[in-house]
Amino acid sequence: MEVVMPFPSLQEIRRKVEILERELSLLRSILEISQDPLFILDQKGAFVKANTKGEEMLGYPWKELQQMVFLDVVDLEDLSKVRDGLEAMKESPEVRLKTWVINRWGEKVPTEVVGRLQREAFLIVLKDLREAAKFEEAWKKKEKELNEKIRESDQYARDLQAMRDLYREKLKEIEKMREEAVLLSHIDDLTGIYNHRFFIQQLTLEVERQKRYPSPLSLLMIDIDYFKHYNDTNGHLAGDQVLKATALLIHHAVRQTDIVARYGGEEFAAILISAGKGEAMEIGERVRRSVAETRFPNEQLQPNGNFTVSIGVATLSSSISTLTDLLREADTALYRAKRGGRNRIEG
Repeated sequence: MEVVMPFPSLQEIRRKVEILERELSLLRSILEISQDPLFILDQKGAFVKANTKGEEMLGYPWKELQQMVFLDVVDLEDLSKVRDGLEAMKESPEVRLKTWVINRWGEKVPTEVVGRLQREAFLIVLKDLREAAKFEEAWKKKEKELNEKIRESDQYARDLQAMRDLYREKLKEIEKMREEAVLLSHIDDLTGIYNHRFFIQQLTLEVERQKRYPSPLSLLMIDIDYFKHYNDTNGHLAGDQVLKATALLIHHAVRQTDIVARYGGEEFAAILISAGKGEAMEIGERVRRSVAETRFPNEQLQPNGNFTVSIGVATLSSSISTLTDLLREADTALYRAKRGGRNRIEG
C-alpha cells in the first residue's frame, strides 16, 4: 500500500522561509561589515559570494570569480592541504590553516584560511599575512643584527680580557726585569757577589739597626796575598779566575745570613750579622783556612809558595760606634795581618 506524505502546512513553509531570510540577512551583514576578504562557497568549493575585500585581494571581478572554484586560486603545492581543510570543516566548528593564494596578477599572497560550514555553504575568511610576513622578516633581520651585535660585544669582551691578561703578564715581566735590574746593580760583574755600593748601603743599615736594637755586629776585611805578583806571573785572565774562586770560597765559609761583597780590586768584605768578636774571629779563620787549603793553578810560584788571604776583624763597641770607625778598625787589623807575615787573621 502506497503511503502518501502529507503536504507541509502553510505555517511550516512560512517558518522555513523566515529562517532562510534571517540566515541570508545575517550572511549579507557579515559580508558587508567584514574587514577581511570573505567568501561563501558551495559544497563543491565554487564561489557563491565575495565581499569587496575578497575581490580586491584576488583581483578578479565578480563575473569571473563566480565561474571559478576556491582551489583555482590556491598554490599548487597547497591544494591537498586546502582540500583536506574543506573536508574538515564539515566535522569541526572552525578550521584554520595557512596557505598561499595566487591573485589575478600571479602574485603569491601568504594567507590564513579560517572557515566553517554554515548550513549548506562554506563561510571562508582569508587573513592577509603579508604585513605579518614583513614584520616577521623585519624582526628576524633585527634579531640577526642583535645577535651579531651580541657576538661582536662578546668578541670585544674576549679581546678586552685578552688585552688585560696580556697587560698583566707584561707588567709581571716588567716588574721581574726591574727586580733583575736592581739586583744586577748590586752585583759585581766579575765575581757574582755583591758590589762595593751595595756593601756600603747594607753596612749603613746594619749599623743604624744595631743602634735601635742593640746586637753584635762584626766586619771582615779580606785581601788576597801577593795578588799583583800572581796577576803579573799568570796573566789577567788567570787573575780573574782566582778572584771568582776566592769570592766563592768566602761565600761558602761564612754563614747564610752574612753579606759578602767585593770591596775593590783583590779586596773583599763580609758583614757578620749578630756575630761578636769571638765568633767573627772563628768565621774569619774558617775563611782563611778554606782559601789556604784550596789548590790554585801555579800557586807554588807565589812568594810564600801558596795562594792565601789576610783578614782583619772589627766589631761594633762603645769605642767603635760608627760605620767609619768600623771600616777603619777592620782595615787597620788587615794591615796588621799583612805586616805580621800574611795568611793570618788579626782583630
